[in-house]
Amino acid sequence: MMRMFARIMLLAIVLLIAACGQQNAATPVPLDVDMTVRVEPEPLSIGEATLIVNLKDASGTPLENAVLQVHGDMDHAGMTPVDREVRESTNGEYLVPFEWSMGGGWIVTITARLADGREISEMFNFFVEAVSSESIINQNANADAESTPDGTEDILISYQPDNNPALGGDATVTITITDQDGNAISDATVEVVGDMAHAGMMPVSGTGEHTEAGQYIVPLSWTMAGDWIVTVKVSLADGREIEQEFEQQVVTP
Repeated sequence: MMRMFARIMLLAIVLLIAACGQQNAATPVPLDVDMTVRVEPEPLSIGEATLIVNLKDASGTPLENAVLQVHGDMDHAGMTPVDREVRESTNGEYLVPFEWSMGGGWIVTITARLADGREISEMFNFFVEAVSSESIINQNANADAESTPDGTEDILISYQPDNNPALGGDATVTITITDQDGNAISDATVEVVGDMAHAGMMPVSGTGEHTEAGQYIVPLSWTMAGDWIVTVKVSLADGREIEQEFEQQVVTP
């Protein structure tokens, strides 16, 4: 009789533990918090920046007094991560001083510990140009791209890679040549030369083949990830020649 009673009590205890376990394993209620982030300055380039993080609840009310932990890491191994902590905000807006230490893909994880003790964490992906917008390289490239030789002001050149940023290895770029009225120029000779933004690398080059509507397909082989200056050299049928420079970021596929 005592053994039967003991078995009944043991079964009751097992059922009670199972019921508690099911309650503890219930799916937690998600936080009704909206986190958004933007970056200044834009476009993103190596150097100092500010992440502007906004926190709001489901009704759109700004959330104050949160503690933000920001962890920035590159999408490849070998780089030291960037970590920041911010506690101050204005109307739910938190300004996070940051620094892009290298060009390429970044994964930024922002964890916010709210005033009531709850936490929300989200990841954001960014792509950073390898050369600062204030660099002499960019300044020279922009100046060259905006200027044209005398007698060629009526010729427009556009540059389009097959991927942007370009992927290392064999690729193509499309050069489109038109006059100021938008008429396609199909009888030009087009050469493209790519140079790394730093010394020590051999340039790459390719000759364009006209396909349609003033478009010339040029094969290139990007030999290294980093920042490139691409020079488009156009020889027109009437003897005029034009050169224009473009910036190109190349990443490891």
